[in-house]
Amino acid sequence: MTDKPDSRSPNRVEQHGAMLKEALRRPGVREVMRVYGAWKQADSGLEAHRIASRRAGHFTTTDHTNTRMP
Repeated sequence: MTDKPDSRSPNRVEQHGAMLKEALRRPGVREVMRVYGAWKQADSGLEAHRIASRRAGHFTTTDHTNTRMP
């Protein structure tokens, strides 16, 4: 089986480039992207805390089997 290149890919790359150029021409976009990048980096540092602070599931243990009461 051979992989065929996606026929839409070059067009999407061109559209992405055009949209990026247009956005970067607008005032404030570069600054906003710098702030967003800094926030994203700071936020990724909190991932370990989020994982550690998740509530664990509730588990019940017992030293005997569960028997049905009549």
